[in-house]
Amino acid sequence: MRIKRGFRAWWLVAGAVFGLLVGLTAGCGVLGVRNENGNNQTMKTLNEQQANQRAEEHIQRAVAAVFSPPPRLERDLFLTSDCTDPTDFGPQGRVQVSRNYWLRDLPKERNREYFDKIYDYWTRNGYRVLKDDRANPKNPGLFVEHNDDAFRMTLYSSVEGDLSLSVTSPCIWPTGEPTP
Repeated sequence: MRIKRGFRAWWLVAGAVFGLLVGLTAGCGVLGVRNENGNNQTMKTLNEQQANQRAEEHIQRAVAAVFSPPPRLERDLFLTSDCTDPTDFGPQGRVQVSRNYWLRDLPKERNREYFDKIYDYWTRNGYRVLKDDRANPKNPGLFVEHNDDAFRMTLYSSVEGDLSLSVTSPCIWPTGEPTP
């Protein structure tokens, strides 16, 4: 990623990082590490490739449902990071995948409309709202989690009105199951 020097570039990067960090720190452990009997046998999870595919599906469905014409998706950050949330109580060795796109070629004066449309889409399609900050005049944001697979998504606006869409997986085993 190329960063131009100056205040504006700093805010753009800070906004993208903020959105990803919210997803990273909040999404760990939602795919359980105990089986449904409650014993200590670990469960299988999506593997890293499947999690990346599912993350992309969440992004593409949201974009298709909300934006017409669709924006140009500018890849920002694609990360795989260790899942080290101390409140998770899960075993070490798990990771999370995250994807962030800037939504380009959208008229900024329609941002409130986009936030309202994605809110409607998410709340009608199995997502629960974790934080609704659409009314923030400087940096509106909307943070949700999918009820079925615990992937978290964020629509965020920079102070300049540039929108980004992020998704973060719950904690997963890189291969789908613990390695000895």
